[in-house]
Amino acid sequence: MRSRNSRAALLIVGIAVAVAVSRSRSDNPPAPRDDRPAVAVIDSALPIDTLLARFRATLPDTPTTLVGGETSPERLTRALLGALTAQDTATIRRLVLSRSEFAWLYYPYTRYTRRPYELGPELLWIQISENSEKGIVRLLRRYGGSRLRFEVLACPDSAVTEGPNAITGPCTVRFAAADSAARSMQIFGSIIARDGRHKFVSYANEL
Repeated sequence: MRSRNSRAALLIVGIAVAVAVSRSRSDNPPAPRDDRPAVAVIDSALPIDTLLARFRATLPDTPTTLVGGETSPERLTRALLGALTAQDTATIRRLVLSRSEFAWLYYPYTRYTRRPYELGPELLWIQISENSEKGIVRLLRRYGGSRLRFEVLACPDSAVTEGPNAITGPCTVRFAAADSAARSMQIFGSIIARDGRHKFVSYANEL
């Protein structure tokens, strides 16, 4: 038991470090929120275009499509449950938006580029990544290494269209751990769909 707990603890630390590395190098303290902040905040006196150009300048690549992910929300959810069972942090990272995908494919089409919701990419990324980090750490602590059985994924009937992106959520997953009774809960944030690929916007959840 001690060996299993130690291994789980190391995996939790590993993914927390991986998410932190992908996070922006802002000097501002992070403000944890979900992937759709409801409060309008003006990020800076600088234009959004300038803030976005500066944010993109810190990135190593310019993706034109989502990399990884899955072909449907259900397959994406099954992949997450399987990765939790296997404590597979590489797959967990593959299923969620990267910093570069956020900058080039997601953020430019959000309402946060326009008044009254203006929020620069640096701050919005911090909010999303902070909640995603907390969410996945909690999922690994609670379910990492347990055999998880998928039953039902319930999402809104219609998605929100943002340019070429379709954003779906919040979704509820009905699943069971090992021989336990099934339960329904939100275990991730929104899902982005683009060009037939689906990824999690974040791992913000109810735990």
